[in-house]
Amino acid sequence: MDHIVIGATEISASIVGLVTGLLYGGLRLPIPAPNVLGGILAIWGTFIGLVIVQVFRGQVTFF
Repeated sequence: MDHIVIGATEISASIVGLVTGLLYGGLRLPIPAPNVLGGILAIWGTFIGLVIVQVFRGQVTFF
């Protein structure tokens, strides 16, 4: 069974991503990630699709 938890790792990753985006934007450099909303949504969609399948299989719980 997998658990989906928002903990220290997820918060740290979000902060690092935010700081990275601010630095790259401030320095006018291309970001090291999809630079269009569609690319970001595709990554989220892939993860959400995986979670939906795991929920239907009873393989995941939410805390």
